[in-house]
Amino acid sequence: MASSSNVSGNLVDELEEAFQSCIHALTKEESTTGIDKDEIKVEVDQTTLKFIDLARQMEAFFLQKRFLLSALKQDLLLKEENFDLKQEISRKDELIRKHYEKIETWKQLLSDQQNFNKPIQSMPPDMRGNLAGGAPGAPAGLMTSGGMNLPMQI
Repeated sequence: MASSSNVSGNLVDELEEAFQSCIHALTKEESTTGIDKDEIKVEVDQTTLKFIDLARQMEAFFLQKRFLLSALKQDLLLKEENFDLKQEISRKDELIRKHYEKIETWKQLLSDQQNFNKPIQSMPPDMRGNLAGGAPGAPAGLMTSGGMNLPMQI
């Protein structure tokens, strides 16, 4: 773990340098440097481990500061929690609104489908036969199939 004096500016700089070392090691090509694959792999492993270690130190520093802040300034912690709850409520309200929009869309589609079927059934029987594929003058509910009058299946 790093001391608090190391964290002030050095840890951030060290973390940035370690990150750049990782990137450099990962992008290094063996043909241009004359280094074989095993040496590159070792270097990548070392720089990655150093970067991970420094990242953990940075995380520990921020967790310590967060703990001190929550112990000394409890009202800030409550304000942050209140803000998070408001954000969650607004997110859920938006989700509910989207669901209501989908429900309205489905209701409209269902209504349109029912209205599409309703005019056919409200027509006189002799005209329904024409729309349903029956022959003109055929009795209602009968369809013609190859010149034969068969009951219409619904």
